[in-house]
Amino acid sequence: MKIAIIGAGRMGGAILERLLEIGFTSKDNIIACDINENRLIELKQRFGINVSKDNKDGAKFGDIIIIAVMPKQMKEVLEEIKPYVKSKIIVSVVGLVTTNFIENILGNNISVVRVMPNIPSLIGSGFNLVTFGKFIKAEERKQIEKMLSCLGEYREIDEDKMELYTIICAAGPTYFFPFIDVLINFGVENGLDEKLVREAIALTLKGTADMVLKVPKPIEELKNMIGLQPLKPKEEELKKIFKEIINKTLIDLNEMRKQYIK
Repeated sequence: MKIAIIGAGRMGGAILERLLEIGFTSKDNIIACDINENRLIELKQRFGINVSKDNKDGAKFGDIIIIAVMPKQMKEVLEEIKPYVKSKIIVSVVGLVTTNFIENILGNNISVVRVMPNIPSLIGSGFNLVTFGKFIKAEERKQIEKMLSCLGEYREIDEDKMELYTIICAAGPTYFFPFIDVLINFGVENGLDEKLVREAIALTLKGTADMVLKVPKPIEELKNMIGLQPLKPKEEELKKIFKEIINKTLIDLNEMRKQYIK
C-alpha cells in the first residue's frame, strides 16, 4: 500500500524512517509532505522518497495517510485534503484531536485511526496506543495493526484515556533521558569507557523495566529486594522533588488536556 505522511517533523520523520528501514514500504511507495522545504530536501536526499509541499499531493497518493502536524493545524489540513480521501485510511498521530473530530470534518464514513506513538518507535521498541474510529473495516484494522507492529508494542484503548496515557508514555522518555545522562557522565568523568558505560546503564534500565513487567509486586517491594540502596537516606527528599517537579508537570499537562477538550 502507498503511504503519505503529512507533517514530516520529528514524529512523522521517525515513523517514515522506521517503515522504510524494516521494509514495510519502499521509497517509491511513500511520500512526505511538509511546509518546511529544507526538511523535504533532507528527506529526499537521505531516503530517495517522493516529497511535496502540497498536502493534497499526499492525500491523492497515499492509501494510508498519516497525519503528524500540530493540533492547531489539524482542522486546516483536514479541510484541505477532504476531497481526496474517500476509501483511504486516515491515521492521526496528533495529540488532543479525537477520531470523532476527524470523522465530522471529513464526512463520508471515512476510516480513521488515532495512534499515539513514542520516540522508541524509531527503533521498533515503541509503546503505541491506538483507537479505531467507528467506520474502520476489519481488513483495514489488520493493515494498521501490521504497520503498528513495525513500531513496537501497541495496545488498543478507549479514546477518553488517550491523553492521560500520552502524558505518561509519550512524555515519559523526557524524564528518563536526563537520569541516564547523569549516570553516563559520572562514569566517564571517573574513567569508565563511554561506550561500555552507556551499554551498562541502558541494559540495567531495560532489565529493571523487564522486572516491573514480569514480577507482579509493588514497586516499593521490588526496590527493597536490592541490598545496596545508596539513595536511601535521601529517598524522602527525592520523592518530594519528584512530586513537586515531575508530578506538577504531569498535573499541568492534564489540565491543558481538559481545557482543550472543553
